[in-house]
Amino acid sequence: MKTFRRAAILAAALLSATAMSRAASAGETTIGIAVPNLASSFWISAVYGMEAEAKTAHVTIIKLNAGGDANTSQQISQIQDLIQRKVDAIVVGATNGDGVKAIVERAIAAGIPVVGISSPPNTPKLASVVSADHYGMGKLQAQCLAKAIGGKGNVAMMAGPSGQAWSDRRALGFKETLAAEAPAVKIVAESRLADNRNAALSTAEDWTQRFPDLAGVYAATDDMAAGIVSAFKEAGTPVHVSASNFSPTAQQMLKDGDIACTSIQEVVVQGRDALQQAVNAATKKQVEPQVVTPALLVTRDNMATVDLSSAVAPADYRP
Repeated sequence: MKTFRRAAILAAALLSATAMSRAASAGETTIGIAVPNLASSFWISAVYGMEAEAKTAHVTIIKLNAGGDANTSQQISQIQDLIQRKVDAIVVGATNGDGVKAIVERAIAAGIPVVGISSPPNTPKLASVVSADHYGMGKLQAQCLAKAIGGKGNVAMMAGPSGQAWSDRRALGFKETLAAEAPAVKIVAESRLADNRNAALSTAEDWTQRFPDLAGVYAATDDMAAGIVSAFKEAGTPVHVSASNFSPTAQQMLKDGDIACTSIQEVVVQGRDALQQAVNAATKKQVEPQVVTPALLVTRDNMATVDLSSAVAPADYRP
């Protein structure tokens, strides 16, 4: 297995090197892209948006996948590789905002502008930060879940990985909104897991035993919500679930009535915006320091009217 992994990494590096060589020979602008996990529905859609914008802007991109939210050391190595290849700019969705700060600032010091997307590196030196209104997404989930459970009862939070701005802001929006608007709803458990369905399933299975009177569960993403739904279905315990993002998984769960709602962000648009800001920074054009896309709430009743092209990559897209 280790031999296979080393071979895969080497092959990816060779492909990146080939792409970079072609870009340099053609005099094209080359943008490096470093994201936490291309198994995640969010990052698939974000990278789809970046690829679409790269075609429009006629630039070359080098995509690097850390392989998971916990793989900060891998992402650091990948950003170091992009620095050595002297790309013109880098778009970074951080595995851990503090963990990649030093290497990102090294890139900036080397004259390579860096744009943060969704979970930006924790440094004020970024050329631009592109994100959704994550606090607003958590707020919408709190309002939805409180309504679903009748404004009172115990809930738990599958709050997503710590150290990532998107999960921290969503969790804060959820907590503060409940405190202000639904004080009879009590948060009895909070887990800060990676965005992983299997991990969410395991934790939710434990919750079905520890909290038999649980009325609702907040899920930071729809992938985590899928694990929660599976656990409570298996236990035969009804529970209301709110989620975020709008992958095909979330769409199906809404249709089936397995989740009450999902707060949605325009992920494809974020990818496009991030790539556009990176190209502008690389070519010395005007850069917007902050780009924020609005939060929306999707329910079973209104999902037919949502423009999915701005939020989700086509079903047949593979990054």
